[in-house]
Amino acid sequence: MTVRSVSWTDAQRVSSLLERVGAPRSREPAALVRAMGDARAGAPGRAAPAPAKAAPPAPKEVPRLVQTSDNPSDRLDALVAWTLAHHACAGAFVADDNGLTLAAHGISEAHVSLVGPLLSALVGVRTVPGVDATAGALWLGAQMMSWVEARTARGGFCLGTVGDEALSTRAFEQLKEALETTVRGL
Repeated sequence: MTVRSVSWTDAQRVSSLLERVGAPRSREPAALVRAMGDARAGAPGRAAPAPAKAAPPAPKEVPRLVQTSDNPSDRLDALVAWTLAHHACAGAFVADDNGLTLAAHGISEAHVSLVGPLLSALVGVRTVPGVDATAGALWLGAQMMSWVEARTARGGFCLGTVGDEALSTRAFEQLKEALETTVRGL
C-alpha cells in the first residue's frame, strides 16, 4: 500500500479548492515597491506616505507621599489612599511580615493572608548574593499581586497591590519609597 504524501498532491485540484473557500485573488502580483526613478508625486505605483505614529504618552508624574500625621493608623490609611490614587491597581494593602493586615482597601483577606508565608519563603532567597527579594509580583488566579517590602527595627512591612498586571519598575520604586516614608518612626 502506498501512502500519498504532499508531493503527490495535484496542484490544480488544490488551487481550485482554495479558490472556492477563499476570497478571489488577483493573478497579478501586488506592487509593493515603487519602480526606481519614479519620484514624481502621485505617480502610479507610488504608495502614500505612512502616517506618523503617535508618541507613547509620557508617564504620569507621581507626587511623593508626604506623611503629616504621627498616628500610625492615619499614616497607613494615607499610604493606601495614595497608592490607589497614583498606581494602576484595583486594591491595595499594608501588612506586617506575619501577614497581619494593617490597612486595606479593595482586596480580600485571602490575598493578604498569603503575605506572611510569601515573605517567610523569601527569607532563603535573600541569602543569595546580589538578589533583591524585597519586591515582586505573583499571579493569583486572574489578578496579579505586586508587593514591596521595607525592613525596620520593628520587623518587616509589606505594601501590596492587586490589579490586572504587574507594576512597572518605576512604580515599585515609588511604592517602596512611600512605604519606607510611612513606616519610618512607627
